[in-house]
Amino acid sequence: MIISRKIELDYGHTLPNSFSFCNQLHGHRGIVVATVEGKIIDREGDPQEGMVMDFKFLNDIMMKHVHDVLDHGFAVWKNDHEDLAFITKRNKRVVITDEPPTAECLAKWAFNQIIPHLPENVILKNLRWYETPNNWADYEGE
Repeated sequence: MIISRKIELDYGHTLPNSFSFCNQLHGHRGIVVATVEGKIIDREGDPQEGMVMDFKFLNDIMMKHVHDVLDHGFAVWKNDHEDLAFITKRNKRVVITDEPPTAECLAKWAFNQIIPHLPENVILKNLRWYETPNNWADYEGE
């Protein structure tokens, strides 16, 4: 069985090597959808009986390890020295990325934030990161 949970967050970033407006400091209303797979719990009397996992638990993981880390914060590339110095001086919520903080990079980051906190019997199949309503990246792990 496969289930998905969606959260939303506001974040900023810049892509210094981009030829478009994305090389400017700017923000997005991001949407993050985590899709997990597992067997339906069939232990009689279990509070999660009939579920892969309670949506609330998946939401709690996503909120703590993605939303609360980046919401109203900034994703900045470690090699973007000028912006990195400015942003880390100015902001408390900063995610420093190993590659430019594209939707692809942030999908991978969020996937890796969530995966260690899932129950043993639940697998993160896909992380979809919407940068805008019309643009998104899917990451399925390595």
